[in-house]
Amino acid sequence: MVSRLPSIACLRAAEAVARHRSFSRAAIELNLTQTAISHQIRKLEELLGTELFLRNGRTISLTPQGEDYLADIRPLVVGISHATDRLASGKRDTVLRIGSPGTFLLKCLAPRIGEFIALYPDIDVRMLTLDPYRVSDRDGTRDFKDLSLIVRYGLGTFPGHDAYKISTERIFPVCSPDLIGNSPIPLDPGELSRHRVIRTTTPLLLRDDWPLWLETAGVPGLAFDSEITCDLLYSCFELAIHGVGMVMGRTPLIDEDIAAGRLIAPFSQSLLSASGYFLTAPYGSRANEPVRLFRDWFMATFSSEDPYFNSSAARADIVSQGDSSR
Repeated sequence: MVSRLPSIACLRAAEAVARHRSFSRAAIELNLTQTAISHQIRKLEELLGTELFLRNGRTISLTPQGEDYLADIRPLVVGISHATDRLASGKRDTVLRIGSPGTFLLKCLAPRIGEFIALYPDIDVRMLTLDPYRVSDRDGTRDFKDLSLIVRYGLGTFPGHDAYKISTERIFPVCSPDLIGNSPIPLDPGELSRHRVIRTTTPLLLRDDWPLWLETAGVPGLAFDSEITCDLLYSCFELAIHGVGMVMGRTPLIDEDIAAGRLIAPFSQSLLSASGYFLTAPYGSRANEPVRLFRDWFMATFSSEDPYFNSSAARADIVSQGDSSR
């Protein structure tokens, strides 16, 4: 076991080189010489007794040991940097660190977060995309430490956190209007057999909702003309927008795309999920003014008892569904 810890200078150098895949760019970022960066990396590798980087001319890559080590130290280096900046700038009480699943961040938060910043320009907003491939434990608690607020998906039980439900989640197929042309809607579910469908599979979503929707629509076991699979919901929605196929849409993730006409709901059948998105905050944070201001703005912006559903498709055959892990 290593009896002493590496210096923060060594860790910062390694993190910067790993991120840029370049000694020279890391040197520019840290305002050091390339020689100094190389010296820090060498000291760290000597301490660890293993190579972190492979150097092939001007090409830099991480060894397997380096990949694992840098994945573990990066949150620590970033956290130390943020804490130092926060204390040095006197903004300790005005920093909001907000974690969100990537699809919710891109589809819901990104188009609207500017409104909050315009209302409260003195609050320092920092966003963290929660990686579904690096969940530490079942409820992700370790991944959420030091975050002021977290957007999370589930049934609403989040130990140690206050939870505010954003909206009821509805699940139904969506596609680009170009995909069905001038066909009158709602379409008959049996027509899905002529279309390509887009399916989602992630470490936390082992079974998507197509089979359940087909059963609800009265065509259980329907064979699709073709399928394409993606590992992220955002990628699935983008493929659908570009006319690649039909995807299982989820409110509120596709609300903006439906409102803008990029996606439509061609069938009348939808599922009502017991799960949904929640804004959560650690117990004891209610007295924190930035947390309170963001919570109030967020709920006023996103919370809805009956989220938008394409008016061109009648609401029918809606059933309750249990939590689908993701």
